[in-house]
Amino acid sequence: MSSRERLFRFARFCAVGGTVAIVDFGSAWMLSRLLIPVVAVSIAYLAAATCHFLLNKHWVFQCRRRDYIRQLTWYGVTSFASWLTTVTVVVAVLPLVSSSILIAKAIAVPPASIVAFAMMQFFVFRFPANVPLANTTALDPQP
Repeated sequence: MSSRERLFRFARFCAVGGTVAIVDFGSAWMLSRLLIPVVAVSIAYLAAATCHFLLNKHWVFQCRRRDYIRQLTWYGVTSFASWLTTVTVVVAVLPLVSSSILIAKAIAVPPASIVAFAMMQFFVFRFPANVPLANTTALDPQP
């Protein structure tokens, strides 16, 4: 894969992040009018995580593998690593740069995104030779 292709893939990854944020906040806002806050936020989070997984699998990484359990397991590990990166950066930034949690969290977004992108590319949606593909033909490009 060329660096240009990787750059476009990363741009799509960032677009998915923005889209998922809209799904998460929009769903939470709409559901909060009908449900108690903790239920509304939980359902919105589940919808956002599902959207995030599927958009990354099919659009960003164009992964056609059918081993969903393996992918979901690695996706969980990736989510944990991204969360851990976020918390580490926030804890480091708060006493050094700003006492604002929002500024600290904003500073944590790029490193957490890079961790998530790399893990998704090399672990979650990589293309191992021994995993069956879904409905492919010889003309389909291989990721």
